[in-house]
Amino acid sequence: MQAKSIITGSIYQITVGRNEVQGEVIEATEKGWNVRLLASDKVIKVTSESRFIRKARTIAITGDTPKAKGKKTKAITPKQSKEGMSALDAAHKVLLKIGTALTVRQITEMIQEKGYCPNLKGATPHLTISSAIQREVKGKGSESRFYKDGKGLFGAYSE
Repeated sequence: MQAKSIITGSIYQITVGRNEVQGEVIEATEKGWNVRLLASDKVIKVTSESRFIRKARTIAITGDTPKAKGKKTKAITPKQSKEGMSALDAAHKVLLKIGTALTVRQITEMIQEKGYCPNLKGATPHLTISSAIQREVKGKGSESRFYKDGKGLFGAYSE
């Protein structure tokens, strides 16, 4: 991104080490920008515009908000089986309902509690979910439904 296109008050995907995190630009300084990381509320100094990857997409915060009237349910897509949905679709659904980033173990527990993916069994289902989410984030890049929000935390973009 170019330095003049970075706007104070906007939220961006920022590279911090090997991770991509979301941060809000608080102020521009002579040597860069002060950015508040959304996951930890920590303020960091960003001195290079190359660390700004893109303007962040809006994250769905559904929590306990009332559902809109007349909202249609999603039809079963070819990815979904009669037994349930894929593990990735289930993880996306869980993260959208919660509205915040979670650890893979938390995501897996919620999928199993809700019964979204009955085929998700075995000794390490959390590793299956983790691998699938990381593959999508790495493979699809900015088109991914998920984002990494710090070490071991994943969130979901609204569609």
